[in-house]
Amino acid sequence: MIAEAIRTSKRAVIPYVTAGLPDLDATGEIIRALSDAGAAAIEIGIPFSDPMADGPVLQKASHLALQAGFTLDGLLPRVAKWSTGVRAPLIVMSYINPLMRRGMGETLVRLRDSGIQGVIIPDLPSDASGIHEICRSIGIDLIRLVAPTTPEERRREVVSQCSGFVYAVTVKGVTGARSNLPAEVRRQVQDIRSLTDLPVCTGFGVSTATQVEDMLSFADGVIVGSHLMGRVMESKTPVEESRKVLRMLMM
Repeated sequence: MIAEAIRTSKRAVIPYVTAGLPDLDATGEIIRALSDAGAAAIEIGIPFSDPMADGPVLQKASHLALQAGFTLDGLLPRVAKWSTGVRAPLIVMSYINPLMRRGMGETLVRLRDSGIQGVIIPDLPSDASGIHEICRSIGIDLIRLVAPTTPEERRREVVSQCSGFVYAVTVKGVTGARSNLPAEVRRQVQDIRSLTDLPVCTGFGVSTATQVEDMLSFADGVIVGSHLMGRVMESKTPVEESRKVLRMLMM
């Protein structure tokens, strides 16, 4: 279970990896390296042509993966192999369109059967009760995002449809490394905690070991994406670089 993996991790860092970058075989090696390095869980991003919540680094990663020929059909058989060889639970982050191409229910079942334990859909519509029911019925966690601007009533609704963990978005705007993160994040996490017993993990903007340390002083886990993928894209040895980055963040 994702929640248990986060709660039992000594330092719950959840790295984000764009699937298919530099290619699917390398993605699998990166996932294994991150799991071996101590990731609490691993978020696998599904490349999409219009990633509206992503900043420039993850937009570039998605574009390069699509140019390299990424397809969801090509990913899932590989995920089935990866999930049996890694300790960390695997989570898919996908915009809703790729999940709808074969029907949401069918795609979610395929994800579950391949070993995916949770799904994050950043552009999930406001009325997501149907998708929540599908996830609950088939046994896959639906991880919802709560933004700093989410009104209290809406926050309660979103959190009530969460499982696995609640994703507390730390900043207004898109993903991307920041030199400073808002002081209000602590209060945001406290507010979410008052509504649920699930772990609350922070994400968007985290890029240094100091920021990870600060976030883990009040949050249950931290998601790191743009910083990691930026280093992976710059490196000639992406597998080793991913392991190195995660270990540095967990120091």
